[in-house]
Amino acid sequence: MRHNDYSSRIPEQIFVYDEYHRPDESTLPDPQVNPVLIGARVPIQKVGIAPVDLPIKVWRREGGQQELQAQASLYCSLDDPNIKGLNLSRLYLVMHETIKDHLSLDGIMAALKHMAYKQRSHNAYCKLRFKYPWTQKSLRSNLEGHIAYNVELEGQYYNDTFRFYLTVDYIYSSTCPCSYELAHQATSTRGVAANAHSQRSIAKVKIRFDRQNIVWIEDIVELCREVIPPEVQVVVKRIDEQAFSELNGANLLFSEDAARLLYGALDTWYEIGKIFDFSIVIEHYESLHPWSAICVIHKGIQNGLR
Repeated sequence: MRHNDYSSRIPEQIFVYDEYHRPDESTLPDPQVNPVLIGARVPIQKVGIAPVDLPIKVWRREGGQQELQAQASLYCSLDDPNIKGLNLSRLYLVMHETIKDHLSLDGIMAALKHMAYKQRSHNAYCKLRFKYPWTQKSLRSNLEGHIAYNVELEGQYYNDTFRFYLTVDYIYSSTCPCSYELAHQATSTRGVAANAHSQRSIAKVKIRFDRQNIVWIEDIVELCREVIPPEVQVVVKRIDEQAFSELNGANLLFSEDAARLLYGALDTWYEIGKIFDFSIVIEHYESLHPWSAICVIHKGIQNGLR
């Protein structure tokens, strides 16, 4: 097969692709055998590939399975400082064989075990990123719509032990308490029209959970809805929009407020043994400033999430 012949410029080479050529693989050079080592002779914490598009299956809390499209990443540690190079195609095949079309937790465990064994690695990591669809009722019109949550499901392998993590992005509206008071003063004392500034905001909630005692994605969403009610709405009629304004007014929030509210709720889960660890990242996309207000908080256990 030839589409552009450069033989007139470089006559010593053949500019033809031979689609029928099948070489003996044992004769091909392999730089991973007796590698040329450069740089510091040190272990490497993570080597792998990302993102890989894969279909996965997840259990829903109400029962049954759902197939979703995920972006997967797979890494392992390169513990021997005298070797280099991973077979990237092998990593893809591991994902394809152990994760594609399989239940996500089972697939993650199989991938981690396979990676650690094949690469003689002490540590291995697998993460699936996907959108998880669920339903949301309107505030007052009694309608229902579909909303999708950004989710990360992660497994880590450390010296024959596994850890599992779940991260959910919860998107809500935050009205600044300071702005609300200033707007109220301007209206009540001078009669001028004024409004408090509010913005779309994200709470990134990450937990470590027990595979034998699963925390569902829906559980995290419901917890967030309970402590931070002004979730962004997918179905809005006029009565719903008015309700949303009232809901924001009843839940004035600095980023620190949102972080502490979620901390209290997650800490209750921690105390009863529902989760092993947690962290929270709050981001308010400021409408007053050209930057975001960000707050980070975590349980603070030794060697835990940060």
